[in-house]
Amino acid sequence: MLSTMRLSDDMVSLLKSKEIKPILPEERIANREWIEKNIDNATSILLTFINFDKELIDKAKNLKVIIATSSGYDHIDVEYAEKKGICVANQPEAIAHSVAEHAIGMTISLLKKIVQGDRYVWDRQWKEFPYFLTGNLLRNKDVAVIGMGRIGVLILSYLRNFKIGKILYYSRKRKPEIEILLKAEPASLERIFKQSDIIYLTLPYNKETQNLINQDLLMSMKKGSILISLGRGKVLKTDDIVSTLNKRNDIMFGLDVFDSEPLPPDSPLFNNKFRDNLLLTPHMSGPSKETSHITIYMALKQLIHYYEKGSVWNPVNNVCKESHDIENYWEYLY
Repeated sequence: MLSTMRLSDDMVSLLKSKEIKPILPEERIANREWIEKNIDNATSILLTFINFDKELIDKAKNLKVIIATSSGYDHIDVEYAEKKGICVANQPEAIAHSVAEHAIGMTISLLKKIVQGDRYVWDRQWKEFPYFLTGNLLRNKDVAVIGMGRIGVLILSYLRNFKIGKILYYSRKRKPEIEILLKAEPASLERIFKQSDIIYLTLPYNKETQNLINQDLLMSMKKGSILISLGRGKVLKTDDIVSTLNKRNDIMFGLDVFDSEPLPPDSPLFNNKFRDNLLLTPHMSGPSKETSHITIYMALKQLIHYYEKGSVWNPVNNVCKESHDIENYWEYLY
């Protein structure tokens, strides 16, 4: 098993107890050159955010499974891996709570103008009551989630405590259990953008979701509404956000992901007239001190399960056999 990151001693011991020999880099994170030199005999790989493209896949002549230590997998050529008979799985569970909390934080920051208030105090401008910083309540707001996966469900679960209004959702498949538990209603994208006060975009990136959210949808947003994007940046084009904000200053965006990362210094988003309409964070919603170790440990558990059972819990392509034996898997998830 080749790992693109250093592993803790207890993780190495776990692998060896299962008679799995780990190949580990000397550095904390491996570089591409090291991977190319060591991938030839590996039957599995524990992969961080390293671009695992066609060239690397062709060098991995014995590779059977790729386990991403992240929820996202757009750094892997999944289609080519499938053609080569390589199973690809991801690791979405452990970061779900962290991303959901980040989403709520961005929402409240935008509604209550917290960033502007902080800036106002730090700039020594506070001389009288700042009426212009009066914000809005989260209570009674109509909310929508686009991409009703684990993160979307957690966001709505948290928001219920704020006594929000109507809940809409958009997903590839109906979620009857969610409709019952959260009183959520399936809806088209057009309806969601026209009727919702707060929209959460939590979709993964693939051919179907690339640039799914276009300028026409953004222009149809309600006055005062907010779009929070936490899935993958290429679902929403930066140019469409900029064009929309140039025409409308009555909507807001909270962006943790972008179609180009890191965000280039000359990005058109860095326009001072957008500062009150944009809250930007550097793709930081997933990691947390509490979950980083758990995420890697759960990825290892999934890899071990593949060796023992020939299946994975979170398949990304059709090569993988999906496992529904989750009892042992969830013991490390808080």
